[in-house]
Amino acid sequence: MEPTIVTIGGVEYPCRLRIGELEGLQAKTDFGPELLLMRLQTGEWNVAHLREIIRFGLIGGGMQHVAALKVVGGLFEYGPYVQFKVPAMQILAAALYGPPDDQVGESEPEPTPAAPNQTESGGSAPSTP
Repeated sequence: MEPTIVTIGGVEYPCRLRIGELEGLQAKTDFGPELLLMRLQTGEWNVAHLREIIRFGLIGGGMQHVAALKVVGGLFEYGPYVQFKVPAMQILAAALYGPPDDQVGESEPEPTPAAPNQTESGGSAPSTP
């Protein structure tokens, strides 16, 4: 899965939560990803949840650990902190359900053209009774 581009603090960042980032997030928050997403949706979050989701999302998107800590530290130095709720939800939702523009299922196969020896009325000899 490709990283999802998420706007955080007015800047677009590639974010992704792979299995390693999800495990790290679970260890830091003591919640699984779906429960954490539900808590964000119902307003039962704390600032550490937002910070860790975004930090691990940046790391999964390709940012080095130290750089992610620095970016998150700068972002979370001042509020309002609720501005980070939607980006955090986008990061979690992409990990759980896939990117928002991902098509479900496979595309329709192309129709196979008729073989050159077949005609509209059929390509086989007539059957006999």
